[in-house]
Amino acid sequence: MTEQTRRVLKVSDLALQGIGPSEIARLRRDGTFSSVRRGVVVEGAPERDARRRQLELIAATMPVLSGAQGVLTHTSATALLGLPMTVMGSDRVWLNRPAGSSSHRRRQLVVRDGPMEWDEVTEVDGLLVTGPERTAVDMAREFGFVTGVMVADAVLRRSGEPERLQELVRRGARRRGNATARAVAAFADGLSESPGESLMRAQLQMQGCPEPELQVEILDSRGFLVARCDYGWRRYGVVGEYDGVEKYGRLLRPGQTVSAVVDAEKDREANIRDQGLEIIRFCRADLRNPRAAAARLNRLLASRAPSAMTVASGTWAGPRRAVRAPLGAVWDDDAPLLPPGAN
Repeated sequence: MTEQTRRVLKVSDLALQGIGPSEIARLRRDGTFSSVRRGVVVEGAPERDARRRQLELIAATMPVLSGAQGVLTHTSATALLGLPMTVMGSDRVWLNRPAGSSSHRRRQLVVRDGPMEWDEVTEVDGLLVTGPERTAVDMAREFGFVTGVMVADAVLRRSGEPERLQELVRRGARRRGNATARAVAAFADGLSESPGESLMRAQLQMQGCPEPELQVEILDSRGFLVARCDYGWRRYGVVGEYDGVEKYGRLLRPGQTVSAVVDAEKDREANIRDQGLEIIRFCRADLRNPRAAAARLNRLLASRAPSAMTVASGTWAGPRRAVRAPLGAVWDDDAPLLPPGAN
């Protein structure tokens, strides 16, 4: 799934049209052009969106490569497949070439020659790209547990198969980072509905918090649905919500205002507490300070020790089945805000 991007322009082609180096330099200074890589520009200011920036870089890089074209991997694959993006690795094109090719890392290009089976490769817009499951495994190996979970959750939500993730991990048993990939494959869950939810859950796991159930349905005493919550710790009678920067916009119905949505959310939270449950909220600031978020959660869980309370049997309906998103239907939420080194 590719997005509409600006057409890349080779400086050599512009020269044939009479636009020389000095004129191109002037157009860069006044913002008419911006550089994508050496010898390639686009019209307008530099792209700030990580996905579109990566797609422009791919478009500028692939035509000038010599030798075997290879398979696009890692962040390049996430951009082309429409998977959640992070800032990590988005300033380079990632490429895997046949075994025996030279591996190297340049400022805007990383070339590897790792083993790859053809059933791990797909095609997007005429380009060879690692398939979704292989991309998730590669991202886990390269960038760690938190990023890996974010990508793997999205893959599983799009009808990906957990067994396929496990198989790809086994194939790369001796590869660097495979222990992390194995942990990601075991932890990933397609019930997670946004990158922000996945990132928060993975951060809490890294801090040693109890693993939650996902998308739990809370019922009242008559069996009517009160709310569906992102996370749930059944033994403690605690549910959790991740409030991404786009959450209230997604909840808006036609003609409804944001303030009306906020009021409805307050009523919903009160109804949850009326069932004898407590609720904890996380936001993007918690992604940058997961230790504090984990401490806040652990304090709440400790105050509601299992031996001190009982959840009514009719209150907690348990996690529902994953609703499979169509290819491309992934909200970026706070994914680009994942700080370098957080995983």
